[in-house]
Amino acid sequence: MKRLVNPFKPTAGAEPPVLVGREKVIDDFSDGLAEGAGARGRLMRITGPRGSGKTVLLTELGDLARNEGWDVIDETARDGLCDRIAHAASSEASRADLSFDLHAGVFDFHAATPKPEGPCDLRDALTKRLQVLARQKRGLLITLDEVQDANRDEMREIAAAVQHLIREKHDIAFVFAGLTSGVLDLVNGEALTFLRRALPEELAAIPTEEVRAAYRETMVRSGLDIEDEALSIAAQATVGYAYLVQLVGYQVWRAGKGHVEISKLITALDARQGVDAAIDEFFDAVLESAVAGLPLRAVEYLLAMADGPDVCPTAFVADELNVAAASLTSYRRMLIQRQIIESHARGFVTFAIPYTRRFLRERKESLLARYGVQ
Repeated sequence: MKRLVNPFKPTAGAEPPVLVGREKVIDDFSDGLAEGAGARGRLMRITGPRGSGKTVLLTELGDLARNEGWDVIDETARDGLCDRIAHAASSEASRADLSFDLHAGVFDFHAATPKPEGPCDLRDALTKRLQVLARQKRGLLITLDEVQDANRDEMREIAAAVQHLIREKHDIAFVFAGLTSGVLDLVNGEALTFLRRALPEELAAIPTEEVRAAYRETMVRSGLDIEDEALSIAAQATVGYAYLVQLVGYQVWRAGKGHVEISKLITALDARQGVDAAIDEFFDAVLESAVAGLPLRAVEYLLAMADGPDVCPTAFVADELNVAAASLTSYRRMLIQRQIIESHARGFVTFAIPYTRRFLRERKESLLARYGVQ
């Protein structure tokens, strides 16, 4: 029997076999590549909560650009960002410039320039790289992940460089991604007006029917089949959250494979077992990380919310904790910035990550015990 391989990849940033529910973003970017210098889809910001698939989407857009012959520089926001991009541009420009190219039946030889040492000027490095690529009728995409953690001065330098290169009609694209609140804080900051014009792509929940269709297609292509009831159980459990689409799919497929010698059909029982395993792993991988390092009062804020309605009044939280609402403002802001909760309307908050309420209720005692609270 041919060895069956689990097609789902619940690993942070790993590219899944099927990218579900993100067709609009992909189409917008593809149109931008086709429409030429300055096209709207070439300057894009992707936002969403943890686990919504931002990194995976950046990878997909990079692959699209490479398939069109573009060069791609992938970066993550941390100190030294501008120098790393400049060095990457300069070193690749040197390699690209020492080549034989065949265009329209004519060989074109490019002489190399020395590899730079020490600090590089970002705009100058990108300009030289783009000039080399232009002779080959190619462009350059820069992707930047976790932009909420970026140094503001470095982002101003990148924004200024990209803005000038677009004005000069170079084939450049810049796509940056991060947590919603952090990205909005960044683009609304001083001297970053240019980045506000980036095409906004907020990664909302993926429709259940799209998840169902993707699950069926992926399961069958992998060598298994799945009952309609099992499909519904699995798809609904994901609540449209991109990471859960992969994690639930992985565990449900794994449960079905356990009896493949008898039957290749994934049953409703398999789906329930897989969903339970996926949620347990989600608690450990995502929610434990989300609350790690929070002060006790912030954890108490979350626990109070877990006892309230889905759209929870901040006054309810204050009453539960028997304190003035104003004394909780800094903790609410902290939880919003960390994308654990979100502001629903003035005076109301909701959980931003699926299953947070269940996690808090099931692990309340162990969470409080970390702070010495019985």
